[in-house]
Amino acid sequence: GGSKLSTHAATRIFTLEYVKTIGLTTNQNGRGFINPYDVAFSKDGRIFVLNHCDSARRNLMRVGICSFDEEYLGEFGKGGGPADDQFSSPVAMAFDSNDRIYITDELHHRVTIFDSAGTFINKWDASGNGDGEFNGPAGIAIDGQDNVYIVDQHNSRIQKFDSNGAYVTQWGEAGSGPSQFNLPWGIAVDDSGQVYVA
Repeated sequence: GGSKLSTHAATRIFTLEYVKTIGLTTNQNGRGFINPYDVAFSKDGRIFVLNHCDSARRNLMRVGICSFDEEYLGEFGKGGGPADDQFSSPVAMAFDSNDRIYITDELHHRVTIFDSAGTFINKWDASGNGDGEFNGPAGIAIDGQDNVYIVDQHNSRIQKFDSNGAYVTQWGEAGSGPSQFNLPWGIAVDDSGQVYVA
């Protein structure tokens, strides 16, 4: 007689429970959100919400800061425009280990860096398709060593930088096969350094 091999896949069931809704829709600066695109948390637990807005409300493009208890703590960003503290089409944001927040802007072709108080620190804004250049940066993720991964959507690639903005490497190309992308958008890095792209 032969032996039988049996396989069994364990299924993990996740149960999500609604806790609360934070914020409200607004058409003015201050407490509330307009087309929120992304959320990030500072080390002290403050909630940062990226308000993307639309072209009719460009002056409201900003990052709002609140607490879990719905206390309005402030905001930064001076609406739509070309200045260092303004946006054109902000998409995503992530904090590094020094509590600096990196925000991608797909139409300015840049990454802008602020401290957790909202003070401008630096920007990476080389537009193009060369190493370290951007064409529509979208998703952003930062690993445990403060390496920054940016989805360069119109260049169909992921670029990796160190925390000072020095280009490290890239991967991907246009297409539908392995290691190819068709307008990639989101990105995440897990604790083991694995990179996931949507």
